[in-house]
Amino acid sequence: NGGVITHSGAHIIAQAAKAHSVPVLVVAGLYKLCPLYPFNQETFNEMLAPSKILKCDELENEDLVEVVVPAYDYIPPELVSLFITNEGGKDPTYLYRMIMESYSPEDYDL
Repeated sequence: NGGVITHSGAHIIAQAAKAHSVPVLVVAGLYKLCPLYPFNQETFNEMLAPSKILKCDELENEDLVEVVVPAYDYIPPELVSLFITNEGGKDPTYLYRMIMESYSPEDYDL
């Protein structure tokens, strides 16, 4: 669909870029494109231990705090300006066509 699964924290950067009219470019090889569709932040994500970013002994009321630490962020296609691949620059709406040319229908059932 033209969305991107990337490191955690990139979604807020893409939102800030859109708010300030800064284009977001994604540079990736064709082998990084996937025919599977990420619906939201949880579809292809894994949650890390909260101790990665916050020490429990630093909290006074730790039972009142919920800490969620996703390993990845999903950036929707409306926040991406251009994909740059080894075949050149492509609009996010064109990626479905590139995937259709790169994958056979059997690849969709992984």
